[in-house]
Amino acid sequence: MLPHIFDDLRAYWNTEKFKAISEQAKKARGILKGDSFHTGGAKTVGKITREMTKELGCIPIEPEVFKKTHVKKKENESDSDVWVEERAERAFNKFHQYIVENLDSSVKMTLALSTQIWTEKVVGGTHKGRVYGRGSQNDLTSALAESEQRRVAKQQNISETVQQIKEQVMNLTRRPTTSAPEDTDDDSEEEEEEDFVDVTP
Repeated sequence: MLPHIFDDLRAYWNTEKFKAISEQAKKARGILKGDSFHTGGAKTVGKITREMTKELGCIPIEPEVFKKTHVKKKENESDSDVWVEERAERAFNKFHQYIVENLDSSVKMTLALSTQIWTEKVVGGTHKGRVYGRGSQNDLTSALAESEQRRVAKQQNISETVQQIKEQVMNLTRRPTTSAPEDTDDDSEEEEEEDFVDVTP
């Protein structure tokens, strides 16, 4: 873009008329069901999820990604969280409230379970194929959930195989041992053959 054109645009963006239009459009976008403000900037929720996966060493669950993308950056760690909108804070708190009220403490939170709770219990399903707070990561989340399910199933199969091998080893060590026949010389085999009597006519 030529510098003089960019300067003209910047001047227009700083006018009260443009600021009023921008603010009105921002509010309109915010009230549409399924849309939300977020702190990700140009990064998609899917990209942020992949970055968090590398950083954490595991796939983050729904509320972790949601908080990362809906809480403003803090100047100091001691500062309280500042959410981009009240609806985001309500959704985050509703997720945790549902967990406390409906799940036993022994239930392990998985990606698939958190996605199901977020979609069905917290935000009330999809709207035009999108889920509030997840942006365009719906396909990515499904793929990650399937990947996680395959990994867990593979891990369970490996654990079962290891357990079976352990049981087989334990069974082998419990069996009474029989002593091996002592080595004998060839003369005794010949004697046994001479003692054999054939009774058939």
